[in-house]
Amino acid sequence: MEFLRYLSITLFVIWCVSEIVISLISAINKSTVSSTGEDRFSFFIVWLSTVPPILFAYLIQNHSIFSNGFGSFSTQFPFLGYLGCVFIAFGVAIRLMAVATLKQQFTTTVSIIERHKIVETGIYKIIRHPAYLGYLASLLGIGLVLGNWVGLTALVVLPLAGILYRIHVEESVLLSYFGSAYQEYANRTKRLLPRIW
Repeated sequence: MEFLRYLSITLFVIWCVSEIVISLISAINKSTVSSTGEDRFSFFIVWLSTVPPILFAYLIQNHSIFSNGFGSFSTQFPFLGYLGCVFIAFGVAIRLMAVATLKQQFTTTVSIIERHKIVETGIYKIIRHPAYLGYLASLLGIGLVLGNWVGLTALVVLPLAGILYRIHVEESVLLSYFGSAYQEYANRTKRLLPRIW
């Protein structure tokens, strides 16, 4: 269990650092390329649906109400903690891969940049929103590592709702800008889960 604790802390720090790096990449991209914002508060909604649930999940992790059998599964199923570590690592890797594929087109807010193109290479051949898939996978992993059903639920349901709103905003903007070209791309790919949705 001590190994799992150190592993999960290390992966959480890596996740935090990766999100800081992603934010810096977005800021650099915004400063070097002219863009028009179409965000409709989706960045704020995703932030609000993520940060408070993470804090909540950490705060209740060992609270007596939830750790005496009602919410805790970490002592009964320690393998779920290791599975959570796999999800965190997978999420970070796929999110960074998505950002690297988009290059200068990546921003943390929904924007149309100068000479914007539909990216259909790499993982974008399969799904349209791999960065969001990675984000959600990492949050699921954090919830599994914390080992509390209530915290896990908060870390899955609320961020998923925020990301679904973000996808709706982003796809509306891209469809409006690219028209039939984006619709054809959407018809060939799934949003988050290959061959499912």
